[in-house]
Amino acid sequence: MIQVVPEMQARGYHHGDLRTALIKAGLALLEREGPGGVSLRAVARQVGVSQAAPYAHFHGKRELMSAIATVGFSRLRDLIAPLASDPARSLSDLGLAYLDFARANPGLYRLMFGSDEHIDMRNEHLSTASRQALELLAMKAGRNGSDPIRDPGPIAAWSLVHGLVMLLMDEKLPSGLDQSMPAILRLLEPGIAEYVKEREL
Repeated sequence: MIQVVPEMQARGYHHGDLRTALIKAGLALLEREGPGGVSLRAVARQVGVSQAAPYAHFHGKRELMSAIATVGFSRLRDLIAPLASDPARSLSDLGLAYLDFARANPGLYRLMFGSDEHIDMRNEHLSTASRQALELLAMKAGRNGSDPIRDPGPIAAWSLVHGLVMLLMDEKLPSGLDQSMPAILRLLEPGIAEYVKEREL
């Protein structure tokens, strides 16, 4: 009898490939089943490797989840970076891109900004990726040379957009508000612009 071997098992893994595949499998499980559906055993099964194989890359579930969240912040950073560096783009443009990211990846978004039960923000790669995303927001909402973690401008902008995301995800807003999102976000711009102007005088 001929045994059918999964394609990924048949070709094997080169150095670095397995870690990426495990994270990708974890992302898919996260969106489909939530954090409770993600485990090292589950991603090993999805990828088609032994249950012991993931431990060569992750010490436990929390480290895997931290790696998944790092990918999320990296994707968010890459999404808003062109908007942040373009003078023709406004703060509300960044906000809309942020909203689109969250709604396209609800499970990932909740993991990124959720409880430390699932992720370790002391993880160097995770903390760096999250800070980079906030630094991009500071390009539109903060004053020159400010620390985005402490500057009220980026924090105010992030608070509004994050609040909108959570209200939408939890279905706390009236239906049919999609067309109003640009107008809602534009309400933020005059206050931020005045704040930046005052701090630069």
